[in-house]
Amino acid sequence: MFIYMIKSVYGPQLYRIFSQDDSSRGRYYIPGNLEYYSNSLLSLFRGLYVFCKWGSPLILAYAYKNNYFSLDGLCSLAKLACLFGFVIVSTFVSRGLGRSRDPLYLEFIKQYTDINQKKNSAEKQKFLSKYDFEMKNWNPDFISTSKPPLFKNKIHRTVNESFLSKIKYPLWRVLSTICVETFGLRMMYPGVMIQNLIGNALLEGRAKLIEYKKAKRAVIQTADNCQNKIDTLFVDQRNRENFSNIATLTNNNLSSNGKYLVICCDGNASFYEVGCFQIPIENGFSALGWNYPGFGQSTGLPYPKQLTAASDAVMQYAFSLGFKQENIILFSWSIGGFAVSWLTNHYPDVKAVIMDACFDTITPLAQQQMPKFASKFVKYTIEHNLNLNVAELISKYHGPVTFIRRTQDEIISIIPRVAATNRGNDLLINTLMTRYPSIVDKDTIPYIRTWLSAKNDLERTKVFSSYTTENIQLCESILRSYASEMNGPKKYPVYFGKENEARKEVKLAMAVYLADKYLLNFESSHCQPLSNEFFRIPWSENSMRQLSYSF
Repeated sequence: MFIYMIKSVYGPQLYRIFSQDDSSRGRYYIPGNLEYYSNSLLSLFRGLYVFCKWGSPLILAYAYKNNYFSLDGLCSLAKLACLFGFVIVSTFVSRGLGRSRDPLYLEFIKQYTDINQKKNSAEKQKFLSKYDFEMKNWNPDFISTSKPPLFKNKIHRTVNESFLSKIKYPLWRVLSTICVETFGLRMMYPGVMIQNLIGNALLEGRAKLIEYKKAKRAVIQTADNCQNKIDTLFVDQRNRENFSNIATLTNNNLSSNGKYLVICCDGNASFYEVGCFQIPIENGFSALGWNYPGFGQSTGLPYPKQLTAASDAVMQYAFSLGFKQENIILFSWSIGGFAVSWLTNHYPDVKAVIMDACFDTITPLAQQQMPKFASKFVKYTIEHNLNLNVAELISKYHGPVTFIRRTQDEIISIIPRVAATNRGNDLLINTLMTRYPSIVDKDTIPYIRTWLSAKNDLERTKVFSSYTTENIQLCESILRSYASEMNGPKKYPVYFGKENEARKEVKLAMAVYLADKYLLNFESSHCQPLSNEFFRIPWSENSMRQLSYSF
């Protein structure tokens, strides 16, 4: 008993006891007063630590100005550190005393200690389906051994540079690193900071998924040097009946979408508990959600290298669940497009890609948030530290892809809620240029942008009709002919329709026709939940050979 009392001092925080059957209800763990106030004080100390870490340059400057680095000043700082240390140790001890008097926590810590040391996945899964708790010290349920090429930011080269540039860029390199470490990364991924503010919503969302959807929680470990632990949740619908609301998504010959796994990559301030993870589940697909490094119970921070290593570990975990690459669909929302586009480069045989409210590159959006005079420095900082170039990565993928554009998007539009400035437009055009260079070029791009700039569906329909009415059948005929001649997996770029290049109107019609096939317009703002009707099968040339295309 004494051992478990000691473990209560530094043991994980218990949040909820899940219901085990339909006859019982889950309940939150309510700590006693001693544990509650101790936890509150420890949370305050953690907040002070984070504040001191972020504000370290200013704090050090203040300390230097006020002579705290002298012998007397260092003695004063040492006394202050000892005082804080004593208070923190006392707080941990008082929390342990409070927990040791609670039979519910003692029962939890006994099971936690015993099961966490075992490798029996069935026992661990049973325990995870019973308790919701702090998982950062939980031994991983799956360890990835795959080591894909590490993500690399742009490398600065000093060849043939002027004398001033050789002085400027090393200085920029240092300043950009400081900016990213102190505030830049957290501005790009505010979910790292806000998770404590929405903790109750995360607990509630996770509880609903585990209790009502029978989701299976697991911690997976990345294969990179950081060895981060990534919190995941898996909803298995392979053996469930098809949902009535997915008739538009599937062929009538399919009994269920559950045999296909949708891996979800959320936005910069969303989590699997409250993000896009719900959409494929509602549509009958099996789904795997995960939290970025530094989000929720996942360790680390969402630097590109850590994030890509985590996404690769998630893919390896999906394989261990029994899904093949060709049965996996990648679904992203907002900044999640970076993880998805990176995965397509290393797992090119995934079934399809659906990208909702995604941008082409983060650079112009970051420049928009900073003063104009710092524009070049911001570009340098992004390219050499946080180079989320989605368009460059997705252009290397040869499978079906759909882009969903929020027409009232206020986040990834240079001018909020103006469709013409939505960076999703550039993502679409870049992809089309890569795939159909003989159709989408400098001659036809202005017309595509005119169509993209329309304010509503009615205007878009009028513009589309004005470009394609007389040539729509010819466009479909060209695509159908290409599809029928296609042997094996399709590869881009393709050059169908070159014989019609002399006819500008046919080339224009084909360009706008292709843009319409790749893009879905959702009349909403950036953060409004996606309607189920937009979670649909990506179009591809292969679909022209059959009446209906299905997963």
